[in-house]
Amino acid sequence: MKFLLILTFSALGLCGMQVQAQSGVHKGQYQKNLTYKGPVTGDEIIYTLYLPPGYAKEKGPYPLIVFLHGAGGGNSSSQVMQSYEAARKAGKIGNFAVVFPEKYGGTVWRDGVKGKRPETNVLKELLPYLEKEHALTRNRGGRTIMGFSMGAAGSIYWGAKYLEVFSTAVALDAGGGTSFTDPKARNYVPEYGKKTNAIQETLKLRLVQGGLNTRKFRDSLDQLKISYDYFQLPNDIAAYPAGSCCLNKKDPNRKFLHNPICMTENVWGMATWAFIEKNTQRGKK
Repeated sequence: MKFLLILTFSALGLCGMQVQAQSGVHKGQYQKNLTYKGPVTGDEIIYTLYLPPGYAKEKGPYPLIVFLHGAGGGNSSSQVMQSYEAARKAGKIGNFAVVFPEKYGGTVWRDGVKGKRPETNVLKELLPYLEKEHALTRNRGGRTIMGFSMGAAGSIYWGAKYLEVFSTAVALDAGGGTSFTDPKARNYVPEYGKKTNAIQETLKLRLVQGGLNTRKFRDSLDQLKISYDYFQLPNDIAAYPAGSCCLNKKDPNRKFLHNPICMTENVWGMATWAFIEKNTQRGKK
């Protein structure tokens, strides 16, 4: 019976593997609900950490992906790492450490919102600790900021604001409300107008859209002549295999594109991991 269940879930693809994933079946080291007390703020920082297969501190420095969750706070980290491991097995991406900060729902990843300090907690407290503890790179060329929905807005924001920290930014289904000219915008990113030349030269940006729309922000990037990689998930139901997380479970003839697992599965997921690998500098501390 166990063998038949494994075959069934394997046939369904990544979405079907959620049962396996939630039980902790990963090739690498997947550690959830870790905590660290910030030395600056005293805040308890909760995070999930993934270290790649064959990880050993002496083999470092390891490149890093910081993945920011959506407004609801769920990071789907186990399933996202299943997608990464599939891409790694396919030769699309090499070894990465991945950290998922948790419990920042509704903050748009900005200090001072809802009494939280995600920028300080993650960038000034947690990252220095992880770099030392796990031999992670300190080189911006080896760091990617990535996120889904609100976290996609956060990756657009952090990528531009912290150019000295990240060289690559990946936004998975960011919504409207991102602007570099409107201070009242939900995701106000004036850095794109103020640091245009530096962003043009040093930030690699990929936007993947499913159920939401970033047309106005893309128009702004075009206006500023900031290049970016872009992919829109297909409208044709036939483009999604049976068991895809992009399909509504109750009605397979309807799409459910706004979820992080959907955004990292299939050919576009492979392309995202390949994009990160292509723009990552390896072997530098």
